[in-house]
Amino acid sequence: MLELHIVHLDDMHHSWRIEEAATPFHILILQLKGEALYFIDGETVELSKGDLLYIPAGTVRSGKNSLSGPHKKCSAHFLINEPEKLPFYRGKKSFKIKLNLFNYMQQRFSFLVHQWLTQLPEYLVICEGIVIEMLGHVARDSEMKQFSPAKVRLVKETQNYLLHHFKEKVSISELASQLNRTPNYLTNTYKEITGFTPISYVHHLRIQTAIQLLGSSPITIREVSDLLGYSDQSHFNKMFKKLMGYPPSVVHQ
Repeated sequence: MLELHIVHLDDMHHSWRIEEAATPFHILILQLKGEALYFIDGETVELSKGDLLYIPAGTVRSGKNSLSGPHKKCSAHFLINEPEKLPFYRGKKSFKIKLNLFNYMQQRFSFLVHQWLTQLPEYLVICEGIVIEMLGHVARDSEMKQFSPAKVRLVKETQNYLLHHFKEKVSISELASQLNRTPNYLTNTYKEITGFTPISYVHHLRIQTAIQLLGSSPITIREVSDLLGYSDQSHFNKMFKKLMGYPPSVVHQ
């Protein structure tokens, strides 16, 4: 279905620039920090945190840092061998969207980069699977207009609440009460649109935060576990490995 050629992390390079040329691959880009400028088929595309850019193979593009300085982004470069299995992208031109699931996609790109760089057995199968999953989420996110505005608004309200409370103990009944919905309606609506439950989203937020803390501060794994609301470190370790494929000790050097 998909042939992955390279996964790349641009991490605050002051001299980053791409000269104008036709790309031989489809490219999926997630902007993580700062701003970047792309020039695609004669049009200017500005990327800021939370933006996702899809560029199909054959597109003439160039890029550079914005005037605000360097940026951070991840990209996957691939070919689609069976386009009938990814109909959303067949004949698709380049597009940019502001993701509703930015934190989740950030976690998936982080996992993708780790798998690509470590190149453990069967890493390519895992990496290609992650890219296919992300393409599915992007297609779903782009087609959110098929859902009623009320349902989309509920999902955004749910995510906004969880972004501010994910370090606390969160239950579906409490969340539903805050949003004036029944637990079943909230769970079913959220899963219909995003593909997973609100509690799953909480764990993704927690683990993404854990990666940032463990990789950038002198904090212990137990302290991170307590900070993120886990009842014990073993539960945190289990959830981290379930989502990332490796234990937190790999990040905590």
